[in-house]
Amino acid sequence: MAEALLPLTVFTGWLASGERGISSNAIVARLTGEQVGNRWHGWPTEPADPGDLRRCERLLRQVPLARMAFPAMRTASPAWARFVDEWDDLVALLEEEAPGAFDSAHPSGSAPRLYARMRQLREQQGGQT
Repeated sequence: MAEALLPLTVFTGWLASGERGISSNAIVARLTGEQVGNRWHGWPTEPADPGDLRRCERLLRQVPLARMAFPAMRTASPAWARFVDEWDDLVALLEEEAPGAFDSAHPSGSAPRLYARMRQLREQQGGQT
């Protein structure tokens, strides 16, 4: 586990009531140096689909200090580095394709262009996870 950038207590509210998935748990684990959720044993932890990305962005919105430390996710994997570098564009694309996606616990709609872009980022040569 990487060196802790934030104490786990920063995430208390999110841990208690936030929407969680492998990717959002991976952010908290990387930023705190604490295992959060189940161990992933080789599974890719970067967002796999728009729902994963949405949960991660909701975490960053709920915990502003996490957003400040989020660039540290670049060191998690080559795929995470690509996601961090394009994060704002990915979030904007989700908002464009599924307006209000971050405002509801149960959003509706789909984001096929975002999903396609995310697959490209995960599958880029020279850094597959």
